[in-house]
Amino acid sequence: MNRELLRNISFYTIILALQLLVFNQFKLFGFVTPSIYLIIFIHYRISYDKTILLLLGFLIGFIVDLSMQTYGCHTFSTITICYLRSRIEKSSFGVNANSPLAMIKGTPLFSRISFFLSIIAIHSIIYYSFILFNISLFSTIFLYAFINSIATFIIVWIISRLISNR
Repeated sequence: MNRELLRNISFYTIILALQLLVFNQFKLFGFVTPSIYLIIFIHYRISYDKTILLLLGFLIGFIVDLSMQTYGCHTFSTITICYLRSRIEKSSFGVNANSPLAMIKGTPLFSRISFFLSIIAIHSIIYYSFILFNISLFSTIFLYAFINSIATFIIVWIISRLISNR
C-alpha cells in the first residue's frame, strides 16, 4: 500500500472517531454540535479522484447519521459539499485553485478563510434545513447554521493549523 494512502486512512479514521466519540457529545447552547469531520473534505487534495470524494462523503455522512440518528441529513449535506467543492475552490482561490498546496502555501489568508467558511456554512445550512424542515422556521435555521458554522470553523481552523505546522 502507498504510504500516503495509509496516512490518509489513519487521518480520516482519527477525525471520524473524534467526531463520533467526543464532538457528538457536545451541545453548545443546547443545539450546536461542531462538525469537525468537514476537515476531511476541506483537506482532500484536488489531484485525487472526485468520484472517491463523493463516495467518501457518502460513507462518512452515513456513519455520522447512524451514530446521531439524523435520518440522512449529514449524508445529503456531505454529498452536496463534495459535489460543490471544486466550484467553491475555484471561487475562493481563483487561479491558484489547481495548485496542489493551495490551502497551505501561496494563497492569501482571506482565500483560505473563505474556502473553509463556504464549505462549513453550506453544510450547516443544508443540515439544519433538513433537520428542521419547515419554511416558517427560516430564521431559526439560519441562526442555528450561523452559530454552528462559527463553532465548527474555529475548531476546524485550529486543527488545520496544527496539521499544517507538522
